[in-house]
Amino acid sequence: MANKLEELPIYPKVVAFWSAVNATLEGPKLRRNDDAYDQISRANDSIPSNMVEGFEQGTDRAFANYLSYSKGSLAEVLKRLKKAYFKKLITADELEAHTEAGEKLAKMLGGFIKYLRDCDWKDRGSRRRGRQPVDGSLADRTPEKAGGSEDSSIQD
Repeated sequence: MANKLEELPIYPKVVAFWSAVNATLEGPKLRRNDDAYDQISRANDSIPSNMVEGFEQGTDRAFANYLSYSKGSLAEVLKRLKKAYFKKLITADELEAHTEAGEKLAKMLGGFIKYLRDCDWKDRGSRRRGRQPVDGSLADRTPEKAGGSEDSSIQD
C-alpha cells in the first residue's frame, strides 16, 4: 500500500487534469470573466486538495468519503467548463479534451472509492508503518490482490 499520496497510480492523473484545466483558465476570454474563472478554479483546486486531506484520514472509509468530494468537484469543473463553452469562453477542442480526461478520471475515482469501501481498513496509519490493522484483517491487501472488476480502472 502507498505510504505517500504520490505513490497512488491515480494521483498523477489527478494532477495532470488539474494542470490542464489551469492552463485553460489562463485563456484571455475566461480570465476576463471573473465569476466563471473563480468558480472553475475553486472547484478544480478542490479535486487534489480533498485527496490530500482524505489520504491523511484514519480509515479507508473516511478516505473514500474525501475522494467522493473530489469526484463531485470534478463533476462541477466539467459542468462549468461546458457552460464556459456555451458562453464562448473556451473552444470546443478544449471542452472535448477536458471532458474526455474528466470522465476517465471520474471512473477511476469511482473504482478506487469502491475498492476503499470494500476493504474498509480501520487504521490506515498502522498499515503505513507496516503493522497489522486493528481488525486483524490481512495487512497485504492491495488493489491487485483485492480482486473485483473495478480494480483495473485505478491503474488506467
